[in-house]
Amino acid sequence: MRSTVSVRWQTVIPRRIREALKIEPRMKLEWEIKDGIIMVYPIPSDPVQATRGILKGRGPTTQSLLTERGRQRKQEQKRKKI
Repeated sequence: MRSTVSVRWQTVIPRRIREALKIEPRMKLEWEIKDGIIMVYPIPSDPVQATRGILKGRGPTTQSLLTERGRQRKQEQKRKKI
């Protein structure tokens, strides 16, 4: 995909990219140069809502964390008795 830079230094984000990244009008973009490559990151208007569920199905569950904490608590109690 290509776009052209206007004389006012503006360009159009191709439709497929806008749709894939859910870029909306007035949305902010973060620009970065990395190894001579322009990186553009869309900044959602509500970053908390945008990341909601991002870790679903990954990492420890609440139950596994509670189980681990229970084990730690038992070890602490054993150490206190010694």
